[in-house]
This record gives sequence, C-alpha cells and structure tokens, in this order.
Amino acid sequence: MKKYFSSAICNKGYISTYHTIYKNDPSAKVFIANTCDDFERATFFNQLVKNFRGFNLTVFNPFFDESLDGIYIENLNTYIISDSGYSKISPILLGAWEKQINISAHKDYPLDLRREILTLKIKENNFYKKGCEYLKTASKTRERIHETISPYLNDRKVINFISRFCLRNFRNSKENCNGKMRLLTSPTPLGIHTHFDTLFDNIEKVIEIEDSWGFAGSVILGVLKDYAIREKIPFIVCPSYLGGDIPSTIIFPTASICVIITDENRILPFEPYEKIYSTRFLNSEYIECDEKVQSLLSAENTFLDKCVFSLFNGRDARFKIADLTKGYCDSEKAKENADKLTERLMT
Repeated sequence: MKKYFSSAICNKGYISTYHTIYKNDPSAKVFIANTCDDFERATFFNQLVKNFRGFNLTVFNPFFDESLDGIYIENLNTYIISDSGYSKISPILLGAWEKQINISAHKDYPLDLRREILTLKIKENNFYKKGCEYLKTASKTRERIHETISPYLNDRKVINFISRFCLRNFRNSKENCNGKMRLLTSPTPLGIHTHFDTLFDNIEKVIEIEDSWGFAGSVILGVLKDYAIREKIPFIVCPSYLGGDIPSTIIFPTASICVIITDENRILPFEPYEKIYSTRFLNSEYIECDEKVQSLLSAENTFLDKCVFSLFNGRDARFKIADLTKGYCDSEKAKENADKLTERLMT
C-alpha cells in the first residue's frame, strides 16, 4: 500500500497535489466525500481500506495527523477523497465524472457546542498559520545559507557529474514527458516525516546526496529536472519541506532511479546504491564560511522546531473538537455508506 500526503504546509502556505494525481485522466472515477467530523471520516476511509484489502491501494494522509484523507483504488482507477479544506480540490475535478457522496447524515449541534467548535477551529487554524510563518522564516534562513555557499560551488564538477549521470542512466528511458509532483515529505505535529516505503517502491537504484546545506543538491536536482523535461524523460518531483519550489527528491520511473537529498531531518533507513557528499562539488575554500553556515543552520532548525510545535498545538485543538463531537458521530452510518460505495464499485 502506497502512502502520500494529500496536503502539506510550506513557506508559501498550504499546498495540495490532488491536481497532479489524476491530471489529464478523465477516465478515472472520482468520488468526493462531504466534509464531516474527523471521527466519521476516519471510520469511513478505514472501512474502505478494509473492504478493498488485496487491491492495489494508495492512501492519502493529511499533514496534521495520521488519519486518512482519501484513497485511490488502482485496479478500478477510482479516487475517493475528502474535501477537507486543506487538501484543496482542483478545478479539474469539477467535470462530469465527479460524484458527491455522503459519509454520514448532516447533524445540527447545540448552539453552545457550535460556538465551542468554532472557537477551537479558529485556534487550530491560527496554530497552522503560525507554523507556516515559522517555516517561511526557516526557508528564508536556508536562502541565506545558499547565498553564503554559492560562491564556492564548482560549476565544472557539477556539469561533469550530471553529464556522466545522464549518459549512464538515461539511454533507454525516453517517453512522453509526464512530470508529476508527489508530497512525500511534510512537517507534521510529530516532526519532519517522509513516506520512505512509497518513495522507493519499485526503484532499483537510490542515489543519495548528503547535503545538510541543501545548495549543491538543489542545483543538481534542478538541472536534472530541466534535462528530463527537455529530453522527454518521465519524472516525479517531491518538493522539499522548506518550500514547494525546491525539489528534495526526483524519481525517474522508466530508469528505475531515485535521486534524494538527505540531511539530519531526512535519513535513509538503508544503504543507498550510491552515496555522494555535497562538499565534493565545492571549492576547498568553503571552509572559510563554515562557522557562519553552522550558525544559520542552528537558527533554521530552531524555526523548524517551532513550526512542528505549532502544528502539534493545532492538532491538539483538532483532537479536542473530535472529543466534543464524538457523541454526535454516527460511525455505524459511516461504515454502512462505505460498504454501499464498495458494493457499487464492485458491481
């Protein structure tokens, strides 16, 4: 079972990759589940996963907790996703094939409970927005690190490495270019998390670029992305947790290769096919700026820690809402609707 994030926060706010998942695929069946209580939504999607056990499934996690926000059933080319607000539904889904489904019956909360829920939702959103601001500051600090390191990058070494890499790996990998984006790494209430199992699914070679400073690795991945677009080589880009525009991983499915930048927040759980240290692409004089860079890295990590703590507080507010509404939730109805949808898809 593959896992992706349906949404994440970055230096520009919330991002969702739903629009890249079934892009240009009007043949897919898409069901959008109505917004509802977290408990009912979790019950609904957990029942669907249980019902479709044995099928090729992809599940989508929201950034704020470990529950499910949607699933894709590959055997049936069918998506069932929740319009949760954070995982923004793309306009491309507003076509004729979209179908609205109910997870449970609409309910009216007592007035005092509605007030309490709204207060907690405002609190939750404020914590998430604060997390985005901390991430934005961390991203600006990373930009200062890149500015500091940039003069020491040896362009010739980078060009030679990329030339050899492309010649060695992309001889028979050309197809119609279908560049996609996947959210595999995200700041979460429990820290920076990566779905490593999904990341390396069916990949023969993993090339690791260890780069705590992020500059040389970002340059290499950016050039590889441009090369893939120009040469029509299919690729999947996984953005950095510091910003949606910065790639931290590129997967070339037809070449069965993954190139990933690692640092102290992303450590591979196994030995890669090849490991490269980013300092090999720098002139030896980079030692002169090491103290300044280490100071900036310390500041960046402080902002990342504050971001994670803010997300944790936001999730705490969400859990309080779930506790308040649990008595009004109809989990049996959610299961029943999941079973009805399953029967509909199987016939």
